[in-house]
Amino acid sequence: MPIIKLITGEHVLGTNQRICAAGGNPFHCYGVGKVESVLHAAFYPGEPPFQHGGIAAVAGALCFYIVQAHAFADGNNRTAVVASTSFMALNGLKLSYPIDQKAGHNALADLVESCGASQVPKASMMKWFDHHKQSF
Repeated sequence: MPIIKLITGEHVLGTNQRICAAGGNPFHCYGVGKVESVLHAAFYPGEPPFQHGGIAAVAGALCFYIVQAHAFADGNNRTAVVASTSFMALNGLKLSYPIDQKAGHNALADLVESCGASQVPKASMMKWFDHHKQSF
């Protein structure tokens, strides 16, 4: 079994700091414990590939948990997307999904926004990530 590479709390915090800086907003984390809890929920218990299944499903769960945790004052959804896709990239996967720039439609952005509004359950997020995964 290949070794699965994980992201860390520092990665998630740094991602949010960069997102806030890019938008001209101050960085504020409501608690590093929230970030650590998110990572624990996504990656454990169990042995790789953990309780959620393969890498893409784990990434979907990670995205869901970050969005739902609201650990940051700004950029929770963007942080969730960057962290989950970074985890996938570390493990040789990427997402492939429709983007209609003319209509302003981005399937991943729409999914994450719906998740933030509590309209998408974790299982659906995991399934979407798994369905749209692609190897490098």
